[in-house]
Amino acid sequence: MTNYIINNLFEFWEYISSQSNFFEDKGDYKYSYPSDKSWPSKVFGIDSRTLDFDDLSSNMKKDDLPNSLGILEDEYTEKQLISHNFIETSVVKGMYLNIKDMHQPMFNTGDIQQVVTKSQALGFAKIASECFGYDVNYNTILSLLGNDNKIKLYIDNYNGNMASCGIVFVDKYNISGIHMIGTIPKYRGLGLGKAMTTRLISEACKSSSNKVVLVASKSGERIYSKMGFRADKLLKSYLAG
Repeated sequence: MTNYIINNLFEFWEYISSQSNFFEDKGDYKYSYPSDKSWPSKVFGIDSRTLDFDDLSSNMKKDDLPNSLGILEDEYTEKQLISHNFIETSVVKGMYLNIKDMHQPMFNTGDIQQVVTKSQALGFAKIASECFGYDVNYNTILSLLGNDNKIKLYIDNYNGNMASCGIVFVDKYNISGIHMIGTIPKYRGLGLGKAMTTRLISEACKSSSNKVVLVASKSGERIYSKMGFRADKLLKSYLAG
């Protein structure tokens, strides 16, 4: 069971990990697992009809798999996880914006730059690591650069200092997901996150996508709702207890 918002996120994780050769597809689940356990370390895309939950739990606890599992909200799957001692760790909300008839949004280009060089990739990794509180490896970011229009990475500066980041990813259904939108704590409240989001929406319009999707925390949901996004399904994360 999936939907187009969570599908975009799962395809995003698969794409990133495939580019860096740390993606595995086991049939009834997939996972992304860098050797240094940096982003994105995640089990996802599970088939709860065939999955051996005990085996999955054991492998996650032994560090043979990432000890973080992402699922689309689903009563049957959640009951299976809880009965096998998995512990819910976070809930974020899927959101979407219809852009089929939208003109490209106007934005102040300012210092927002597409990441195309090694130094910019290093800057993105540093910004994202500070924004989200987990390690984002420079080599993972570097592997995403090139001529592939499926994915574009951006960074923004404030008064000459690296301040915010964001990614737009176009999936196989031509839906644009916007991901990793973050602002370094000391620069929050200045509208940089909104500016980055607007830039990513503009890029989605250029790709001829009909929808832009994302997942948001409770605080993020309020911000994105004001920009016209509508809430949909939940993404829930679990660890093996």
